[in-house]
Amino acid sequence: MFTLQTAPPLPPLNGAPPRDRAIVATLLYYDLFSFPLRAEELIRYAHHHLTEEPPQHGDWWESRDAFWFLKGRAHYIERRAQLKNASVEKLRRARRFARLLQIVPGVRFIGVTGSLAMESAVPEDDIDFLVIAAQNRLWLTRALVLSALLAWGVKRPDDGRKEYPNLICANIFISENDLSIPDENLFIAHEVCQMMPLLGEKTYHNFLNANTWVKHFLPQWKPAPVEFQDRAAFRRAQRAFEFAFANRIGRRMDQELACRQLVRIQSKHARGHNTNVKISPTQLRFHARDLSDYIVNTFNSRWQELCQQ
Repeated sequence: MFTLQTAPPLPPLNGAPPRDRAIVATLLYYDLFSFPLRAEELIRYAHHHLTEEPPQHGDWWESRDAFWFLKGRAHYIERRAQLKNASVEKLRRARRFARLLQIVPGVRFIGVTGSLAMESAVPEDDIDFLVIAAQNRLWLTRALVLSALLAWGVKRPDDGRKEYPNLICANIFISENDLSIPDENLFIAHEVCQMMPLLGEKTYHNFLNANTWVKHFLPQWKPAPVEFQDRAAFRRAQRAFEFAFANRIGRRMDQELACRQLVRIQSKHARGHNTNVKISPTQLRFHARDLSDYIVNTFNSRWQELCQQ
């Protein structure tokens, strides 16, 4: 989703009313991704309070075909349409395999993250999954999920390529007893709020309750209605499978798999792979391209430039 763009020439924000500052701040963030917003998206993801549909035109922005964007960015509209078309098949596959993964022991929630969550993936993009695992079954769940994706022929390989069209990368695993994401910044707040939940409605709401800090960055955000992929028959099958791992055997397997996977992760790290991996006893997060610092710093620099002119 991220595309480096030269900032458009804009007048200074000195003396601008709060409404205009809220509109500009939000559009400025999405301008980093060449992404125009619909009115409801602009309000939903506003960086400051904005309760009414924005005017069609302002000193800093303009609107066309029901999209809002910074001045001079009308070409974003066509690009968004192209990316949405490229995302259709990816989302279909994401929903299909999320449904299947609910039979895997330990899977409590699956959500799509990254550009695909905003239907803005390019054709060569993979499909990023965030998986919430049952308590004390993080590593066992990860091993089973990755094994299932590999068996189905849809697991993204870790071979250094740049393009993995329509393959699935389950790159974030967190335990249901530690749902709070510790990296509290503007980029991560957007990633949390933009995530498209597919599986596990109750766990999803628990996840949101554990990350209310996002409201400091996106004060008006609320989850949108979504069709969860949970199927009662699949969940019953999952509970039957989980019975085999419900005792000390399951805990021991989880501990052994943690040791094995950590050795493999550290070995790859030593060879230059997985440089952005973040590991704790309850969270495992891989980021092939960790854009967090870059996006936050670039946004802050452009915002300060507008405010200090």
